[in-house]
Amino acid sequence: MARFRNPVPEAVEALRAELAGGSRAELIPEVQLLSDLLEARAERLRPKEEPERELLAAIPDAAALVGKNGRVRAANVAADALAADGRAAGLTALELTRSAELSEAVQRALEGSSRKLELQLPGGRQTLVAHLTPLLRGEVLLILRDVTREREAERARRDLVANASHELRTPVTAIHGAAETLLGGALAEPEQARHFVEMIARHADRLARLTRDLLDLSRIESGQWAMNVGPLDVVPLARNLLDLYAAPAAERRLALGSALPEALRVQADARALEQILVNLVENAIKYTPAGGAVTLSGAAEGPSVTLAVTDTGPGIDKHHLPRLFERFYRADAGRGRDQGGTGLGLAIVKHLAHAQGGAVGVESGAGGSRFWVRLPAAD
Repeated sequence: MARFRNPVPEAVEALRAELAGGSRAELIPEVQLLSDLLEARAERLRPKEEPERELLAAIPDAAALVGKNGRVRAANVAADALAADGRAAGLTALELTRSAELSEAVQRALEGSSRKLELQLPGGRQTLVAHLTPLLRGEVLLILRDVTREREAERARRDLVANASHELRTPVTAIHGAAETLLGGALAEPEQARHFVEMIARHADRLARLTRDLLDLSRIESGQWAMNVGPLDVVPLARNLLDLYAAPAAERRLALGSALPEALRVQADARALEQILVNLVENAIKYTPAGGAVTLSGAAEGPSVTLAVTDTGPGIDKHHLPRLFERFYRADAGRGRDQGGTGLGLAIVKHLAHAQGGAVGVESGAGGSRFWVRLPAAD
């Protein structure tokens, strides 16, 4: 390596003086040329991966450069997050994602074929759309876009349409059949006519409730249910609710009671909280056998208040509990429809609670069920 003596020590001293706060140093052309050459040399010695990493970092999705040997040479933070040890560099596509399908696609891309595929990572934890683009120097740009939430939303929409269609079919079919029977001659027979008119009225009422619940759920999920959250006394609201359901409970020979502390206050929207308790109390009355009891209770628990509706019904099998708050899910589908339920009440409870910063849950056993909602306590 050639070594040179500094031909201009005066320039060095002048630069030191300038950096120490003195006046600007005037450099001779030879020194300026030396500065330019040193800068060019530093640029050449800079690691080649640095600009590539900058480009990869600008991509919002997981992105990586796969070398000719099939291993990741450079990756951004999102791609590193896919690796078990938090570092994608040096791993193959199979080691990074445990997807044999992606590994094969990388091999095809290294051979020069652009690829796009959708894959689900083992365990169903993520759904990714992979774009593989061959580069001129024989490497591959791999971009993995996480579409898990999009696919879940699509599945939820499909399920909603399918379930709503299924729920609507029963009352529509019953109304249509009853109307045809009446038009076919049953109008001339008062007893039969009354039976079919009552059937039409009953199923029309169910259609109205189903439509109302669907609209409510849609408004809650889209944020169109205007929340007016503030301090709220629970006891007066609960008293009105129990008065409302006193007659239906007495008709079914149920003891409807309350165990709420007088000073219980929550931070909630009055209309939303009333809807939550209406759905829970209504459900409890429907599924509790004659001679049983339904109790509305509550307690302050630090920064939260838990309100619960407990019944003495037959209980719910454990395998149903995790799904009870899903739209249209019923532990006993036939019985739920017979009782006039729409299958949306508990889903509405969940979404209203979440919209107010709360949570919901259920415990059930042979002695009955306890549905609870937890909301922030009012100061």
